[in-house]
Amino acid sequence: MVRNFKWKKEKPEDFIVSEKADFDFSEEGKFYLYILIKKNFNTKELSQKLGFSYAGLKDKVAITFQNVSFPDYKGKVLFQKSENGFYGLICRGKINKKIKIGNLKGNYFSIDLKGFNPVLKDFMINYFDTQRVEKNWERGFQILKKAYKKERKWLNRFLVDSFLSFLWNEALKKFLEDSFSGYYVKEKDFTFFIPQTDFEILMNRFPKFLPILGYKIRLKDKERDIYSDIAKNLCITLDEIIEKLKILGIKGDYRKTFLKPENIYIKGKRINFFLPKGGYGTMYLKHIL
Repeated sequence: MVRNFKWKKEKPEDFIVSEKADFDFSEEGKFYLYILIKKNFNTKELSQKLGFSYAGLKDKVAITFQNVSFPDYKGKVLFQKSENGFYGLICRGKINKKIKIGNLKGNYFSIDLKGFNPVLKDFMINYFDTQRVEKNWERGFQILKKAYKKERKWLNRFLVDSFLSFLWNEALKKFLEDSFSGYYVKEKDFTFFIPQTDFEILMNRFPKFLPILGYKIRLKDKERDIYSDIAKNLCITLDEIIEKLKILGIKGDYRKTFLKPENIYIKGKRINFFLPKGGYGTMYLKHIL
């Protein structure tokens, strides 16, 4: 069975995200911690403009709250408005270390259901969502194929990471198809297999992590077989991909295959929930709408 995903984000207010993180404050700290509140602004572009460090990228077309750090004091409160958005900074105090990617526990989401009636689930398959791979993975694949030296440019690395995210999604989908019955959710050119199971069964029967490819990753036999089949469909070998990743200096990583949403409740026309870091709020919608 294939179900088309019809929920659409139409305005920033449809999608509100707030970071959860803990920091050790110190009067002797060398960095200043701020809350960044933004609407219709890109985290990466703001970081380059203002000079802050952050734990994770947040959606542009959304209202988002996240922690950022500066090496110097920017004032107690700053606010800047644009034609269709704004950003604000509120100082929280001093911390000893600057914020780095991944320095968060997760995110709270508040999302307009657009009139859909959700059927809540106690798990979420942790696919990278379409905003991560759409239009990017194919460009990243072309960059990877042409690699002959380490590429440090942020955009090119982001695109290659998008390609690796696409491969990881396809590998996870195959693992799930081999283990469970279920259905498919389709959005644009992407399909996601959702198993008909629950969190306890996933915990007991399914691998909790799946490797994201890199030259330092040691693949198990089934992982290698699945990744090899996916690579073959792209007219490249897995060994060629690994060799290119070594040239680019990409070591690889491990990502959780499923997550357990917490604090789920519906108030008015909005659904609210918490996901550990790495989880996409829109992916949980694909499971429940």
